[in-house]
Amino acid sequence: MYSELIQPFWILFVYLTHGLLALLLLILVNKRVDKEEKGVFTWILMISLFIPLIAEVFGLMAWYIAQKIGVNNMMDDYDEYITYKPLMLDRLKHEARISYDILPLSESLTDGEAIDQQETVMRLISSNITEKGRYLNLGLTNTNSEMVHYAAATINLLVDKHEKELALAKERYVAHDAETLDDLLSAYERFINSGLLEESSQRKLEQEYQELLKTEVIGGNEDPRILQKLGQMYLSWNDEVKGVEIMEKLIARFPEDPQGYLTLIRYYYEKKEWKRLREVLLSMRRKVPIEKIPKEQRYVLQQMWGDFS
Repeated sequence: MYSELIQPFWILFVYLTHGLLALLLLILVNKRVDKEEKGVFTWILMISLFIPLIAEVFGLMAWYIAQKIGVNNMMDDYDEYITYKPLMLDRLKHEARISYDILPLSESLTDGEAIDQQETVMRLISSNITEKGRYLNLGLTNTNSEMVHYAAATINLLVDKHEKELALAKERYVAHDAETLDDLLSAYERFINSGLLEESSQRKLEQEYQELLKTEVIGGNEDPRILQKLGQMYLSWNDEVKGVEIMEKLIARFPEDPQGYLTLIRYYYEKKEWKRLREVLLSMRRKVPIEKIPKEQRYVLQQMWGDFS
């Protein structure tokens, strides 16, 4: 009779002793493992409280197998997938609004009456849309020959306007003079972003622009904008090695200037290189005062810092 009463006590004693030892072991192990592994051992402990010994054996076996065949990486990727949310939400909304406004232009240039299409071209010319050539080229595919001629004439007119503007800026340009350099760079950038040129002409213009930037840098121009524009040009050509190298030089020389960080953040985000993106984000958070970051980009960066911290 006495042995029947004492048996449940020993079972409870062994159970509690096992739980205490498992807890102490967990504390010791957690001090020696990476942050990512702590959750695994915590899970094994919780299961072992209900299934002593068996849970430890099978839990550790499962963890060991996962380490060998890379299941952890797969689970990390899955976790990133199910918790993903667009980081550039404000930018996406802004682009969506622009696309919504431009949609009638695209439709007007391919459909509708010739008179309406000519009015659309005039509206496009007077707008602040950068890639005017992209939409004027739609007019070249129109079935109305009059509209095709009108669109072609407008493209030639705008190209001539940009060429004269660039030629005038070149004449006024004085090496290392900030005002004339800004005017020349702006003229190049408006022409490059106009969408009016064919591929070969576009590449030639970009090379001229790049040579100007390189000349300024070699000549000792310390303006961080010059380095940023030069690095951005290499990145746009998919020359990642030179582009990233220049951006890293910019960050090293001007650690509190946000432009180098922002360029790399955009580049790594588009390439989906999350590890590098996280490194740049955290470095920017440590080194760049918040008041130096453009106001329109602070909100997005704060959201990204929260996601990657």
